[in-house]
Amino acid sequence: MDARDIALQHSAPVVTVPRYGEFEPLIDNGHRFLVTGDGLWLEARRPWLYLRVPLVRQKSVPMPYGCIGRELSLAFGKIPRHLVVEFFRYAVDRCPEECVGWIVWNSITGEMRLAFLREMSSGCSHVRYERPALNDDEHLVVDLHSHGRMSAFFSTEDDRDDRGEFKIAGVVGNCDRVRCSTAFRLCANGLFLPLAFDSTDMKGQIGGCDGYPSTLC
Repeated sequence: MDARDIALQHSAPVVTVPRYGEFEPLIDNGHRFLVTGDGLWLEARRPWLYLRVPLVRQKSVPMPYGCIGRELSLAFGKIPRHLVVEFFRYAVDRCPEECVGWIVWNSITGEMRLAFLREMSSGCSHVRYERPALNDDEHLVVDLHSHGRMSAFFSTEDDRDDRGEFKIAGVVGNCDRVRCSTAFRLCANGLFLPLAFDSTDMKGQIGGCDGYPSTLC
């Protein structure tokens, strides 16, 4: 086998789920693909995240494998709402220009902080910034940006930027209004899972996406 194929399969292996034995979740950080009796699943672990989600479902062909359930859990429990509110207030001050911020989790202390990034340029429909260097025990959890007076949504450029990462992405829009608009999603290496958020007075909750527990806020 080509050495490049060996390296690729080692970095993201394919594992069959036992039908009668016990399924052993991924322990080390990384991701892998699970072949089950009903399709193909993605399983991923990061210091702050464990995720198990179906990619392709099928029932036509009998397959001699077991079945598993969806799971989404965060090592820190819930994202502090005050950090999202703090970013929203910053976005209001910056309106109509866009701005960015990261919510960073420290795996040693368990603390979370909002980091405002060094911007190279910004305007009413774009913001470009430098990715900060984090310490070994720090991890990007939520990638936030604002849309100024525009509504909150994920653009095709956002899809390209988020495709290769595991993180939560959030957009805050209509920052010139009493009630802003928001859009949140979990980014999982190209898979985007929408997350609900009630932006009423910025006192709502980020809830789980369909089939997952409400654990994000």
